[in-house]
Amino acid sequence: MLISQPNEHGVLSEGHRELLASRGRFHATIKIALCDDGRFRYGLDMMYSYGGFAFPISIHDESFDSLAKARAAAIEAMLNHWPEAFPSEPASVHNELRDLREQVEGHLRQPSLF
Repeated sequence: MLISQPNEHGVLSEGHRELLASRGRFHATIKIALCDDGRFRYGLDMMYSYGGFAFPISIHDESFDSLAKARAAAIEAMLNHWPEAFPSEPASVHNELRDLREQVEGHLRQPSLF
């Protein structure tokens, strides 16, 4: 993985991207960068039919000494920020979020290839 250099706002380009979950055109993805201090930082990207969120990889965020630790922390952060469907939203949105979340949780239960 190449070392990422921050832009003028401290945002890093990704060196590693992992799709954790997908359903149609909706997804949950983590992005990880190797910084010039030898540590790893992560960003998140999640999109579903009624919303989503994205957090860039920032030089100012917590860092980790290995890709595996950054990956595990990114998955935990993804789950901590997981949106809840409103009761008024269609059942399809509830099912979509549940299915995507189950896929993401599956990455915590199985060993990583990294």
